[in-house]
Amino acid sequence: MFAEGAARALTTSLIARLRGDGPPGVHAGTGSCYIEFGADRIGRVDIDFLSGPAPTGIYRAPSVALRAEKQHFGASRRARWFGRTS
Repeated sequence: MFAEGAARALTTSLIARLRGDGPPGVHAGTGSCYIEFGADRIGRVDIDFLSGPAPTGIYRAPSVALRAEKQHFGASRRARWFGRTS
């Protein structure tokens, strides 16, 4: 999920530069990573690299519910980026 935010900031910056207007894009420095544990369980870490004096993170313990969240996340990105629903 970090790459998506970085890509958004980069494309905003490139478009602003090409048009000669608007502020450059800024990456918030936040993101999440899903972690596979097996047995249909997935954990998640949400990290903020830039808001404070040191990076902070929140760990969400592995669960089957997070597997559904990850599947929804992947499906939503495939639909948005490629127009695919499966």
